[in-house]
Amino acid sequence: MVPFRILTALASLAALSACFYSEVPLIPPGEQVNLPYDGVVLCLADDCRNVMVGEDGVYEITPPREEAEEKPLRVRFQVLRAEDTNPVYLAEVEMRDEPEVSYHYLVAHIRAGAATHVPTYEFAMPACNDTEAEMLTKYGLERVDNYSCRVSDLAAFKAYLIAAHGEDFGTEAFWTED
Repeated sequence: MVPFRILTALASLAALSACFYSEVPLIPPGEQVNLPYDGVVLCLADDCRNVMVGEDGVYEITPPREEAEEKPLRVRFQVLRAEDTNPVYLAEVEMRDEPEVSYHYLVAHIRAGAATHVPTYEFAMPACNDTEAEMLTKYGLERVDNYSCRVSDLAAFKAYLIAAHGEDFGTEAFWTED
């Protein structure tokens, strides 16, 4: 069975770009934030889903009915940069490929010009393959291979994202390039 589109989009982004990941969740339960609205639209590439936050503060993206045997994606958020008019959030996406579980890190903000009355958040996946080894070391990030970097310290990773991409967050290109 082919995984549902948002999972496929995330998996292909992870495979095609150099992603940041962890084997354990770095946003502990209770330390995530809810987006300003309980119900939002979450978009990865061109796949958008209406999502409600659960009682545990986790947003769960369920597969379509025809793919009900697939595992839902669970997403936790923390504020990465709030001083902008459009705050940027760090998103931790739990990927389950039984028995393996990994946590992939993306950034999100409200999509400009979304044609919906529900806030629409779009994701971007910063790549680690274009980062110099010295910068990765400075922020405690470990290059695992040409396409992925392991994150072990959430605060250091957030500092890295702001240092490496802070200026990019305000550009449309950052959010729309693959």
